[in-house]
Amino acid sequence: MLLKRLWGLAGLWAIIHVVLSFVEAVTDQSQQSGEKALVYLILAAFYFALWLIPGFKGNKWREENLSKRGYARLSSSQAETADDAVAEQVKMA
Repeated sequence: MLLKRLWGLAGLWAIIHVVLSFVEAVTDQSQQSGEKALVYLILAAFYFALWLIPGFKGNKWREENLSKRGYARLSSSQAETADDAVAEQVKMA
């Protein structure tokens, strides 16, 4: 997110990680193992979602960010790499 200049989302992800870490630390101090197991299961689901969601939504977030910054889609192309796509567009121009 940081490399693609998605500052707000990167900040949100960092805050969520801090909150989950805080919940985990508070849970470690709890003495009841049944509740502790349930909280750890929920935390694992949230950590997994934090890992998985950017993989599915990242390109859409980047596209929206570029649109907000004034970029417009001129065309699209199929290529093996980003450099190949740029080279193809240069040839067409």
